[in-house]
Amino acid sequence: MNLKAIYRCLLLLAVICFSESLVSAEKVDASDSRITWVGRASFEYGGSVRFDWTGVYCRIRLTGDTLRIHISDTKRNYYNVYIDRLMSDEPSQVITTQADSTYTFVMRKGKKVHDVVLQKRTEAEQGRTTFISFETDGHFLQAEPYRPIQIEFIGDSYTCGYGIENCDSTDRFTPETENVCKSFASILAHKLNADYTVIAHSGMGVCRNYNSKYPGWTMPRRYRCWFDMDSTIRYYGNSEWRPMTVIMLGGNDFSCGVTPDWKKFRDAYFKLLNQLDDSMVVVCCSKTKDTELSRYVEQVVLECDHPNAYFFACDFDAYTNHREYLGADKHPNEKAHRRLAEQLYGYIKQFFGK
Repeated sequence: MNLKAIYRCLLLLAVICFSESLVSAEKVDASDSRITWVGRASFEYGGSVRFDWTGVYCRIRLTGDTLRIHISDTKRNYYNVYIDRLMSDEPSQVITTQADSTYTFVMRKGKKVHDVVLQKRTEAEQGRTTFISFETDGHFLQAEPYRPIQIEFIGDSYTCGYGIENCDSTDRFTPETENVCKSFASILAHKLNADYTVIAHSGMGVCRNYNSKYPGWTMPRRYRCWFDMDSTIRYYGNSEWRPMTVIMLGGNDFSCGVTPDWKKFRDAYFKLLNQLDDSMVVVCCSKTKDTELSRYVEQVVLECDHPNAYFFACDFDAYTNHREYLGADKHPNEKAHRRLAEQLYGYIKQFFGK
């Protein structure tokens, strides 16, 4: 056989192999029904999925050796990627999303079916992400659906996991050290085997934000927004989502040595509670015991009209005064969040018969 014949055979073989790979490959829109999205995300015309709230995550199940995702971002966000491992474990890797990008993940050998989770670990000020498509050299299967227990967390920087991966309280915050998946909210959800949504923003208060910044743009107003950083598009709930709601707010109202007016605080908290369905169990938390903040929140629960509202005061200051429990900007680190989650779990498990 001469060289030309050999070349033609090799070319034909390459075409056949390429054609077979195209047949076996599958590409789907990010909004494909086999993908499970958890959190406040908008399904856009054309099949993409767009969001900016922290903690939004998707579950993907597939066969094949690779997963390719196409994403765009308005700024720069950080995502945890879990490949064939639990979200309570360390992520397989962390990626940054910016502009228009494609990422390829190689699956672990020896498994026929793979489960992948991607979760936004930074909050909305870092940008809005659009997931465009997923592609594999195998096939997509139906991912795990919503879990029976679903919890919504409403909060501030503590709930966001602000500075949680830093172990030096004198360091300033950087987005790299923020990770909602290590916050008390995520830890509690993992302990209950629950899905969870996070509606939280650093510095947010009930009637007053940290150091009185952005007056009027407090959590009762922000709660009904599809996008954290856009007040023009309203969110009206997910008919499939039946959550318990845990509210951890109020610390910023008392920031910088200011005690907010009781009536303003109460009325603003009522405005937030009035946006929650009466069938929900709502746990209104204070991060401290025996303080003016805890007395305010407890009185709100006593006076409100919500039939399923409960009060719980955490003993958080008992250990966040120690440097070993502090991260960037003197915010609680992962060790502190785990202790907070244990306190909340001891109280909240009663609602689920645990």
